[in-house]
Amino acid sequence: MQKYFSNVLTRYEKIRGRDKEELGSPFWDVVVLTAADEAQKNVYEKQLEYKYQRHELPLEVEILVVADPTGPKIGNGGSTIVSLEALYEKFGEKLFEYRVLLIHAGGQSQRMPSASVLGKIFSPIPRGNPIYQMLDIKLAMFCPLIVKMPKGVFVTCADDFLVYNLGEKHDDIKFSETGFTALAHPSSLAVGTGHGVYVIQDSKKVNPNVPLQVCECLEVLQKPSEVVMYKKGAVLRSNNLKFANGIHVEGKAAYTDSSFFFAHDVSKKLLAFAEENGPLSCEIDAYGDFLQALGPRATSDYINNTSNVSTVTPGLYETRKKVFNLLNKSNITLLVMNCSKFIHIGTTKEYIEYFCCDDTFQAEMGLEKDVFNLWTKNGGQNPPALRSGSGDTSDQPTPPKCLKLSDTSLGCVMHSYLPTESCVSATAVIEFCSFSVPVKVGQCCILSNCEFKADIRVKDLEGKTPFLVEYMNTVQTLEFPNNLFLHTVPIREEGQTKFVTVFFDIKDNLKKEAPAGDVKRLPFLGKLVEDYTAVTGTDLALVAPDNVDTKVNLWYTNLFPVTDDASESLLLALKCVNAAKTDKTGAITLTSVRLVSMATVLKEKDLEAMLNRRNVLYNTIKCDRNVSPQY
Repeated sequence: MQKYFSNVLTRYEKIRGRDKEELGSPFWDVVVLTAADEAQKNVYEKQLEYKYQRHELPLEVEILVVADPTGPKIGNGGSTIVSLEALYEKFGEKLFEYRVLLIHAGGQSQRMPSASVLGKIFSPIPRGNPIYQMLDIKLAMFCPLIVKMPKGVFVTCADDFLVYNLGEKHDDIKFSETGFTALAHPSSLAVGTGHGVYVIQDSKKVNPNVPLQVCECLEVLQKPSEVVMYKKGAVLRSNNLKFANGIHVEGKAAYTDSSFFFAHDVSKKLLAFAEENGPLSCEIDAYGDFLQALGPRATSDYINNTSNVSTVTPGLYETRKKVFNLLNKSNITLLVMNCSKFIHIGTTKEYIEYFCCDDTFQAEMGLEKDVFNLWTKNGGQNPPALRSGSGDTSDQPTPPKCLKLSDTSLGCVMHSYLPTESCVSATAVIEFCSFSVPVKVGQCCILSNCEFKADIRVKDLEGKTPFLVEYMNTVQTLEFPNNLFLHTVPIREEGQTKFVTVFFDIKDNLKKEAPAGDVKRLPFLGKLVEDYTAVTGTDLALVAPDNVDTKVNLWYTNLFPVTDDASESLLLALKCVNAAKTDKTGAITLTSVRLVSMATVLKEKDLEAMLNRRNVLYNTIKCDRNVSPQY
């Protein structure tokens, strides 16, 4: 599987920045990224501009960003319908001659906050030069399957990987010309309880040693219990099955979902549905509502199950019933991929697990630990292109550089600038960071978009807070304790760029709710919010979210200080973290500082400043590495 998938990614490399025809086989005609709203759409479009400028994307492939309409959440099923409407408006009947890759990329990424501002689809992946992002992986991942597809729409999500091997004898296997074709993967029953599970007709005939097979599907179960899987016949009969190429599932197994395809007969049905019913006013799920309607044994019983619906709005049940009736007669075919692994990377724990710990996954994906970085000898100098807001480095010497990870650093470092004396623990990830002093990063940490500049010039200190003046020139090493997430974001406040470094314990659940009047009991940094306010001298009333009548969570809690400078923001965050972890009252006070929540950071983000800083860092690393364009 490693060799096969390496070839998939190597072939895709040929068309990064080149015409898609150089691939030598069919490629996507159109790619759609969904966005939660117009603001997120704007964020995505600006990043696409940068990627085109850097020749990171195939040419002659139109990439559209489609935002959900304002109003109630419509789910990824609703986003699918809205995307089809946008495509039809742009291409008309020509749409039905295209193969479309539809990537669901909306949402706030509350379980991976470093992707909240710029989006999961633009998260860095530790391979390639220029470094890959999730979008690049998605464009490459399904290349061997495109040739098997008729014209239609292939639906996938922005935070998962599919590693596979199709084997040698599969030329005659195709996607269905009509209806749906879904990819199915061998999984444990425990995995099945959190995914869609396929009930295969006559599962005895499935040969687990054949990498790719076509099977008929009786029905689709959505996040079923193990009892339901047994009852419905979704559980394969043998224990500890060995699948193709050594894929092994402990205990009982079932076939679970990932991505799926629908031909344009379905596109036309969904477009007709939208025209007849008008804008959606409720959540429709592409997996729960589209796929559960399929198969000869499908029933509409699921429409009354709202356990996976975030908000039950008027018209939900009626709309789900209409969708069921619309799609129920459509056929569904399964491509059973016995040599495949479906991997989700949408949480901080998963980020660390797969980029730092899972050697097999890293080998299969060709991931590295030291990707597109500039390592310097520690001379107390600042990153040249980041010393000011511009890329002018004429008055600043280029520091000596060593283009390899320090011998004491075993973690994953991407797109960053830091001294070789730094020590990055084996289970730590650093991305888009810039440090002029060595860093010592503890276990299970994520540092994202953080910056520290020592030796600030006098003119740069004018108007800064005493905190920055006192500490900036005395810091020799930055130490980050274990289990820490840090992410610095520029925001706009009264027409000026300010900075916020958000910080959490890796185990903190930002979505865990408490009653509105009980914010102090929320777990935070291994303790409680009330412990944090006590050591920082913060009034609980200021921390509590505004305009919340029922429930609160960490996402909406005002915990993070706003500062004038990115370096100051990072130092202040570390002081807060250390005070909270050591119960050291009086070590830091936040009484005169504005505190904001992650939700506010997202709302007030300074997109231009954030993208500019990343672009400057990119140019610094690229130029100082003496890497010239390959095209």
